[in-house]
Amino acid sequence: MQQHSRNALFLAQNLTELGIKVNYPGLENHPDHLLLKSMMNPGFGFGGMLSFDAGSAEKAAELMELMETEGVGYLAVSLGYFKTLFSNSGKSTSSEVPEEKQKEMGLTEGLIRFSVGLDHDIERTFSKMEKCIRLAGLIK
Repeated sequence: MQQHSRNALFLAQNLTELGIKVNYPGLENHPDHLLLKSMMNPGFGFGGMLSFDAGSAEKAAELMELMETEGVGYLAVSLGYFKTLFSNSGKSTSSEVPEEKQKEMGLTEGLIRFSVGLDHDIERTFSKMEKCIRLAGLIK
């Protein structure tokens, strides 16, 4: 869990520096950061789940395919594994939820959820993610 959390925080911070709006409770700007911090075991961090919005389902699919090709992780429906997995929930596991309810929940069509893996070279993984994000046109 410690490695899972360290990797997720590293990715969240570095993606934020690129200009990607990341949803991760370990970031101080997350609305529930202080609440989770007051409840968590500080030795284990904020967990390994993060998300960001690619803007559209098409961009999310493009980015996830690029990341899979580059070896960042695997496109998956379930997000439990020791390797990094990613999913576009609005188009997979939550696709049966009505669109209005998805919007209420903050589940945009371009939202990509990540279960960050136990990677021991997270800098290399981030470098691959950045390349894919640029290729998909999310940043310049």
